[in-house]
Amino acid sequence: MGDVPWLPVAVLHQRDWRQPLLQLLQAELGHSPRFAPQDAVIWADAQVPAPHWPDHPGDAPQRLQFWHLGLQAHAWMAMQVCQPTPISRAALRVCEWRLGCPLPPALRDDWLHLGVQDWAEGLLAAAWEGQAPGRDWAAIGPVQVVFPGVMDIVAMADPQDAATLRAGIADLVAFGDDLGNGKLWCFSRTDGAVWYLDHDSAPLLTRVFDDVGDDLEALALMALCTAQATAQGRDDGDAQAEAWLSARWGPAMVRKWMY
Repeated sequence: MGDVPWLPVAVLHQRDWRQPLLQLLQAELGHSPRFAPQDAVIWADAQVPAPHWPDHPGDAPQRLQFWHLGLQAHAWMAMQVCQPTPISRAALRVCEWRLGCPLPPALRDDWLHLGVQDWAEGLLAAAWEGQAPGRDWAAIGPVQVVFPGVMDIVAMADPQDAATLRAGIADLVAFGDDLGNGKLWCFSRTDGAVWYLDHDSAPLLTRVFDDVGDDLEALALMALCTAQATAQGRDDGDAQAEAWLSARWGPAMVRKWMY
């Protein structure tokens, strides 16, 4: 059913202890069976799906299926099979307890049913390994913890801009790392919107998506574009993905993200 080394008292208090113990343990420590481990079968080139958006993006089950398809395409590029590794509800509750806020619904769904960190971009871990505060930069966490140097950048800004940046950063939780280069995907504690933290070029903070689900859809679409181009012997997968993303969210967002 999974293994959780400890649960804070504050998290235990959230449970309904009137449930039968076995049912409670299964609900809290079990893992979602929605995407069962697949047989080790690699797609043939002709089986690689064409790029597309989900028909009903607001539908949570369809979104999950689309993200899973994108993960399959990403794994196919490495001649591997996608193996979801969902975390337990108990582990998710500990994550939210550490943050002091709930994860956005789309990110919760992703971790509860898929749990794969290796996309076209990397997701920070939701399961906490017990590092001391200030040393858990590989886990979902406040921007100042994941990227301590951000406040040095803020200190170099104009005083009025610095005050605005400090307020913005305090509201953000980092959940993804852009290719390990220190640029971060963050969600707002206030409204769940996704912000891109770019320490290389101004602006430092850019709002890019309305919610985390949009970000995961973009990653899935990128994987599908790249996989289909590779399957067809083309090298324009990235360009195709940029065209799809630009049509949906505008070229300015794509330039900020990609360049």
